[in-house]
Amino acid sequence: MIKNPFITGNDQLLSYKNSLRHDLPASIVVFLLALPLCLGIALASGAPLSAGLIAGVIGGLVVTSFSGSALGVSGPAAGLAVIVFSAVQELSFEAVLLAVVIAGVIQFIMGHLGAGVIGYFFPSAVIKGMLSGIGIIIFLKQIPHAMGYDKDYEGDLSFFQKDDYTTLTELSHMLDFIAPGAIVISLAGLAILLLWETSWIKQFLFKQWIHGSVLVVVVGVILNQFFLFFYPEWALGASHLVRLPVAETYHDLLSLITLPDFSQISNPAIYPVALSIAIVASLETLLCVEAVDKLDPFKRVTSNNRELRAQGIGNICSGLIGGLPMTQLIIRSSANIQSGGRTKTSSFTQGLFLLIVVLFIPGVANMIPLASLAAILLVVGYKLAKPALFKAMYQIGYFHFIPFIATILGLIFSDMLTGISIGMGCALLFILLENLHVGFHLHEQEKLKKTIITLSDNVSFLNKSKILHILSNLPKKSNLVIDATYAKYIDYDVYEVIQNFKVDARRKKINLVIQNLRGFGFLKPVERALPVTKESQQALKPGDVLEMLTAGNNRFVNNLKNNRNLLEQANESIDGQFPIAIILSCIDSRTSSELIFDQGLGDVFSVRVAGNVVNEDILGSMEFACKAAGSKLVVVLGHTHCGAIKGACAGTKLGNLTGLLDKIQPAVDSVKVGKAAKYSVQGCTHVEQVAERNVEIMVEEVKQRSEVLAEMEAGGDIRIVGAMYNIETGIVEFYN
Repeated sequence: MIKNPFITGNDQLLSYKNSLRHDLPASIVVFLLALPLCLGIALASGAPLSAGLIAGVIGGLVVTSFSGSALGVSGPAAGLAVIVFSAVQELSFEAVLLAVVIAGVIQFIMGHLGAGVIGYFFPSAVIKGMLSGIGIIIFLKQIPHAMGYDKDYEGDLSFFQKDDYTTLTELSHMLDFIAPGAIVISLAGLAILLLWETSWIKQFLFKQWIHGSVLVVVVGVILNQFFLFFYPEWALGASHLVRLPVAETYHDLLSLITLPDFSQISNPAIYPVALSIAIVASLETLLCVEAVDKLDPFKRVTSNNRELRAQGIGNICSGLIGGLPMTQLIIRSSANIQSGGRTKTSSFTQGLFLLIVVLFIPGVANMIPLASLAAILLVVGYKLAKPALFKAMYQIGYFHFIPFIATILGLIFSDMLTGISIGMGCALLFILLENLHVGFHLHEQEKLKKTIITLSDNVSFLNKSKILHILSNLPKKSNLVIDATYAKYIDYDVYEVIQNFKVDARRKKINLVIQNLRGFGFLKPVERALPVTKESQQALKPGDVLEMLTAGNNRFVNNLKNNRNLLEQANESIDGQFPIAIILSCIDSRTSSELIFDQGLGDVFSVRVAGNVVNEDILGSMEFACKAAGSKLVVVLGHTHCGAIKGACAGTKLGNLTGLLDKIQPAVDSVKVGKAAKYSVQGCTHVEQVAERNVEIMVEEVKQRSEVLAEMEAGGDIRIVGAMYNIETGIVEFYN
């Protein structure tokens, strides 16, 4: 298998042959579009036409070789034409070439310094807006060319054109200059492109090697030659065709190359021009890189810093031999992707084609009608601004849709950099608005009169107003929890608001719980709760364990929890476990003791059985936990709304369940004769009274039926307690 030298990384699995059948047709399409674009931008820059062609060749051969972008195509950019034109008028073209070389050096240094990171700060909505905006501009700009009106140069993206018209007014002005031959050629081209997308054409093998755009150009040339012979009045003249400079002799060829004027190195006026070119070219390149990566069907990620270095090398080379400054270009790159390009081979090959045609067969290229290229670009523009994209962006939400639309409108009615600036400004505004809501999460429990504020990882000054409003409107005697566990940054103003509220909370008798508020500014992570060790377990007393479970339940009630890595806890307890307590609870899915008491893996033994009843197996487990494993507390945990208790009260009979419910019957009988639990809550239902009494009886059974546990409790080594868990409030109330 032959490897493609322009395929890197995981793409080495592609063979040269497999990539070539996609890249070669795409390179021809890009080459055909590059011809008039290079010439048009050179014309707009006030530079020799050869300068645009040199930049196109360097962009294809040199930049591609150093770039990491698989699908990006580089060449002279319309966004730099204004800068170059002004500089040429003020200085000279040779002096501008020196500025281009210096700009390339600046870009290369920027790439080494990591300035490419700027590209990652362009919001997705702005990038997609840029693509759609350019697509609409391409579509609008190519309509006159398709009609035979070619006064505005190819590649112009500005709203205000050099022919004193705008993108929109040009559409009416062109009606006075319609060329029937151009209309026929462009309509024929559009028909071919539409036909090429049908399933009927896709079934033929030749479609893999012949792209519809190439056929459009061939048909356009044939039609114009046909008009020349049979309908001369419909034939397109030189002004409607590609116009490459023709070098007939070796001397003519050398005259295409212009060297920079190095004597201007001491001219201070050179450096502002060089800096302007470097900054604008770098911004346009970074924007294009982000856009091309989004369009890439393989979703490859380009190194921005490598791309800056590659562009820098390209501009140095271009300036040294008389070429215009360059950037990565969205029009040619998107055409490359839409034409099926897969690797850098496509971009490199189009540069090679450009060089060969300019040197050896410029006359053939000069037969290509601009109307044919307009048909191709009309389709490219439409695909960049498909209605489906507008619908998708609208569905994402207004915070993304409005910057998306703002970018499009900015591009259409100004120029690329101005449009991007408008979109960025709009996006930043909505980012600020989003930050008003993402700094914290608010959860209100109306039944419990409890408000929980969970601070996010970044709490900025923008969140101050909202938090202050919430705190100021809390009613008296309410409950407030502020959880800063996950905060990585807290603005000082927000921190001050919380600290000041402590005074107001005491005045309003608000029960305030603040968790892990560790100061302000950039905060260290909350320390992880570690598993219990043998030493820490032995140092605990039964009362200490009871306090730990009570504190854990308080965290649970307030929607808080200790910072834990459960897998890490499990791994650290491989050599032995040292739980602090054993908890007998019901199998009810709402009564997981680890969650209720905010405990981690290895912290407690959990025994579960319907109705939290006691039998020999459970007693044996408790004896193991306390005598062998060192646990300090035995908890029998009942709960409200217990299904097993309801079944016992109703006298349910069901297979093996009947025997289990019989163990709860003493509690049912006890409540019937008026003997409720010692710690029974006043006003509770009959079922809750039975549940409370059942806990009390089970605690007594543990003490009576296990001599081991009874002796340990008598010696102060352990405590045996009962508790009730209220499912509605989450509160656990301990007995004994």
